[in-house]
Amino acid sequence: MAVTTVIMIVLSIAVLTILVIFFNAQTGFLSKWFKTQQTESNIDSIVSVCDNLVTSESVYAYCCEEKEVVFGEGKQNVKMSCAEISVADWAGGRVREMECASVSCV
Repeated sequence: MAVTTVIMIVLSIAVLTILVIFFNAQTGFLSKWFKTQQTESNIDSIVSVCDNLVTSESVYAYCCEEKEVVFGEGKQNVKMSCAEISVADWAGGRVREMECASVSCV
């Protein structure tokens, strides 16, 4: 393959990439498409946060600090601690439990 062919391919890809970025910046088409592909709920990330608190043995943060749980469009958001989340039906038993009896939440 000739050197000029390789250079033309690389330049074509660069120009195409710049055009796509410019088109998206002007219309927001790709941004809107990606946003519709994402879930509206944050339950999976809250479960991960709570499990990380158990792993790091952050008892106060696990037992006392409330996290906002977003269920999705058309449903009421709630604020709950990880201790409350661990026993919620919608968590599906995915949150590990930690002893909160000795913690005084202020």
